[in-house]
Amino acid sequence: MKMCDNCRFWSQMIAQSIGLLGVEALCLSSVSPHSRKFTKAHKSCPAWRENTHGAVDEPPDYGEMARALYDTEENTEQKVNDD
Repeated sequence: MKMCDNCRFWSQMIAQSIGLLGVEALCLSSVSPHSRKFTKAHKSCPAWRENTHGAVDEPPDYGEMARALYDTEENTEQKVNDD
């Protein structure tokens, strides 16, 4: 399901517990309507991208490996679409 908690932009490092209401994490997408806001796990938006390689800020590499994998994935998708 396309919800924030399995989106690559839902922060693994910047989150807060809101008691019985669950956890909110910062949206790290630059194009999402939730950008730079805390969002609940069950929300979604048009900028949702699958968290196949981890969040873009997942510890312990703080997203460096994940970002590189996503960049490679995106470049491959663009090349296939261009052909």
